[in-house]
Amino acid sequence: MTRARKNASTTDKESVEIVTASAEATEAIGEQLGKRAWPGMVLALHGELGSGKTTFMRGFLAGAGGDADAVKSPTFVLVREYSARMPVVHVDGYRLSGADEAAWLDLDLIFSPDKVTAVEWPDRFGDLLPENRVEIFFSHMSTHRRRIRLQGTSDAERAAVRQVSDPQPKTPEASE
Repeated sequence: MTRARKNASTTDKESVEIVTASAEATEAIGEQLGKRAWPGMVLALHGELGSGKTTFMRGFLAGAGGDADAVKSPTFVLVREYSARMPVVHVDGYRLSGADEAAWLDLDLIFSPDKVTAVEWPDRFGDLLPENRVEIFFSHMSTHRRRIRLQGTSDAERAAVRQVSDPQPKTPEASE
């Protein structure tokens, strides 16, 4: 089920929420956003381990013109870069203790205006993240079901988020 809603905050952030029933549906959401990606775009991927962040990135890379099979979790290497119609940098802050440690990464290279950057565990980066970004929140609902909420922080990001829709066919079971 897709629900777009306006938050009541003063920043007037708009979000889209989708519940997926499979890894393929999570990838399809990522692919939709990847097709709309532009150099300098930043994604902040929030969620517990196993909540769908790397699966989403497979779809995102495919949508951006890259090879989805190339995507591997960057947890142990911290940063991976993939080829697509513009480079896609995938950063995992899970092993970082906070913004002080994240600052040791080459942030000018990671947040390049010529690349798309996706950051897993963005809370570990604190204020180092660019202000304009797409915030994506993943949460477990059951073994195969995930709730994904996408929210833009500026007009461009909000416009991209508004174009993401539920890739799953509407069935009576899906509305329960």
